[in-house]
Amino acid sequence: MFRLRKATTRLLLVSVVVGSIVGCADFLDVNDNPNTATDVRMDLILPGVLVNFTQNILGFPTERYGSTTGLTSWATEWTQQWSWNRDERPYSQFHHYEVSEGDADQPWNAAYANVMKNSLIIMQKASESGDWPYHGIAKFIFAWTLSIVTDAWGPVPYKQAFDTRVYGPAYDSQQEVYEGVHQLIEEAIEEMRREGRTPTSNDLLYGGDMDAWIRLARTVQARLHLRLTYAPGESAADRAQRALEALAEGFQSNADDADFEFPGGEGARSSLYEFENEGWEERNVASHYFVELLRGLNDPRLPIMIRPALSDGAYRGHVNGSPGVPDSTVSKIGSYFTADSSSINWMSYAEAKFIEAEARLILAGPAAADAPYRAGIRANMEKLGVAPAEIDSYLASLPNLASVANPLEAIITQKYIANFLKAEVWNDWRRTGYPVLEPVEGAVIAGIPQRLRTPAGEMNYNSDNVAATGIPTGLEGMLVKVWWASGTGPTP
Repeated sequence: MFRLRKATTRLLLVSVVVGSIVGCADFLDVNDNPNTATDVRMDLILPGVLVNFTQNILGFPTERYGSTTGLTSWATEWTQQWSWNRDERPYSQFHHYEVSEGDADQPWNAAYANVMKNSLIIMQKASESGDWPYHGIAKFIFAWTLSIVTDAWGPVPYKQAFDTRVYGPAYDSQQEVYEGVHQLIEEAIEEMRREGRTPTSNDLLYGGDMDAWIRLARTVQARLHLRLTYAPGESAADRAQRALEALAEGFQSNADDADFEFPGGEGARSSLYEFENEGWEERNVASHYFVELLRGLNDPRLPIMIRPALSDGAYRGHVNGSPGVPDSTVSKIGSYFTADSSSINWMSYAEAKFIEAEARLILAGPAAADAPYRAGIRANMEKLGVAPAEIDSYLASLPNLASVANPLEAIITQKYIANFLKAEVWNDWRRTGYPVLEPVEGAVIAGIPQRLRTPAGEMNYNSDNVAATGIPTGLEGMLVKVWWASGTGPTP
């Protein structure tokens, strides 16, 4: 796979500047400096979009006073992959499921005001110049971001969201949004195949390899089809079949993985470095649930994913929601994930195989699901650097899915491990009920959150349309299931 190590630092710095220029354009239209460019080329906007999508949508953006914040941070903490090792946070107690309206603004604005808005700007410029590969990439990022937004909130503005003639955009149902997302991805793939100028070093993910982008889009498409298998009014068999059809043109090996790489150093660090930075490694630590899951499975990934406690060398997680314990007695997240040059994986071949396993389970039963299930485990272990003999031994210890009491739980459990520190684990938990988790003690609501709270900006400037959704805007609204999780699908 083509990688851009030497060019990355320069382009990351450029992208930060470009993101600021585009995001503030509406406020900088007076007293123009004739020596300053008033229009930013899409070649320069693209890296900013890719960095913003990586760090602020898929990664772990931070708040000022010492806590990771945002969708992926909350999703992986609530599903007990990592834990807050302190009695309380400076403001909102996310570990007890408290999210304020202001907190919810961060991921909402990152999606709408940064990634999606700037993707539309690229699309407009690419349409004018006939550079359809650019258009396809931007449309795909727009669609993927839109799917993440609707997965987090349910009904969201879509059709009127970027219509400048509409002050308060109406909310579309999640079903309508998903129809739009699937159509946009299909159009994006066709545009990626069209003639036109392609990105080069400004494509920080694939270096302008459009075949790689198409494989990624198809794999994401498969994920989104599978998301709807247990949604009201949907056919599980139909969605499973569509997922398999998309996977046929998706990732075929670990070499296809969408790994956004960072060279490390000032201004070019992965957002996962926040698990190491300024003492936060003592606060954001391994979860007791996750550590015990790996230990109970005799999983050889444990010493790679988790570090032993400094006090005695034991692997010991912190119980989510419980008071803080001495820093030296609890395990930290492994440096594979937290080094300043660690990559952030957008999508993996391992997940593609788990998607295939669940789809085949739905269509043909557990025996048909066993091979892709094992392939997913192997792919993730190989990516993490587990020794081949240990991989073989571990797989040999696992019973065939046809002989286990709950094959879906087995698939989702292994997918949960492979998707470490990704918001997808929250999506899987909400639609399948796996892994089986208990709410934390001291929770401010009566259960693990099912959606994010309504953002303050929407409450202040679009309250009528918010009210029209019928979803409570307070903390209690976080317990209302999104559409695709509210059907009669599998539950533990």
